[in-house]
Amino acid sequence: MFDAMEIISVMKFIKNTKLSLAAFAAMNLAAAVKSSADAGAVVVTYTENAAQETSSLAGTSLYDFNGLALGRNTNVNWSGVGTFDQLYIKNADSYGGATDAAHPNGSKYSVQGVGTSVSQTTLTLAQNSGYFGLWWSAGDRSNVLAFYNDNSLVAQFTTSTLLGNLSSGYYGNPRNHALDSSEPFAFINFYGSANTSWNKVVLTNNSGSGFESDNYTVRTSTYNPQTDGSTLPGVAVARVSGTTTTSVTSTASGAALWGSSGAVPGAPTPPLLLVSAFGVCMAMKGRRSAKARGLGRTSREIA
Repeated sequence: MFDAMEIISVMKFIKNTKLSLAAFAAMNLAAAVKSSADAGAVVVTYTENAAQETSSLAGTSLYDFNGLALGRNTNVNWSGVGTFDQLYIKNADSYGGATDAAHPNGSKYSVQGVGTSVSQTTLTLAQNSGYFGLWWSAGDRSNVLAFYNDNSLVAQFTTSTLLGNLSSGYYGNPRNHALDSSEPFAFINFYGSANTSWNKVVLTNNSGSGFESDNYTVRTSTYNPQTDGSTLPGVAVARVSGTTTTSVTSTASGAALWGSSGAVPGAPTPPLLLVSAFGVCMAMKGRRSAKARGLGRTSREIA
């Protein structure tokens, strides 16, 4: 603990320290450069409930494709969120179509790849976002999601990473597990780290299979433990930065999930001046301790 004199010294330091705007900017730039080492991280989770077909994160926007015509659709507007360049829409079948109260037997869904005229879909967002989720159905290792800031790649994730982590309970269409029982169905979440956001999401399948999905979900802000709860929703499976995917577990540390600093998204950053003042105070304590030790040695030597 700090005593009264140390607190007064800190207050004097804050009062008497007159940083120019340029100096303050330089200090903040240095801090930003340090934090940039943790930028670009996207944490991937899947829902703990195999039957869950929607996001559990609050404050999101949902797109479910039910209002679109079957077949290829172009320049599709997601009101208040962004625009899809092209989508291929199918009716519910063994491979896709999430259920809800209005569609207990499955709804329309989106697919890229085999049997369609669309191998890639780009969702361009009106605002940078730090969260994206979707119900991934009839999953296979050829499904790829990429997140961009304009033309700069933030993270590229191939769903093959998920296949070894999902238990048998995720296999088969949840409305009837006898339907496509050899492929997984799960809701996947993508959370940006504190320094990570994107304004484009690209879904691709260029192989002989399809990328079936539904219930696209976005939020401008990423998961925040202060407002969303202390536990990250879902089971953590990977951390992605650029084209590098690192497997993680649901019990991984903050550093393993979010970067070398371990900083959780939404965690407040101490004011720079306060940190400096704290450093001065600790230095004062160190000098006092050294002085006390020196006086003690002198007394013993004289004795």
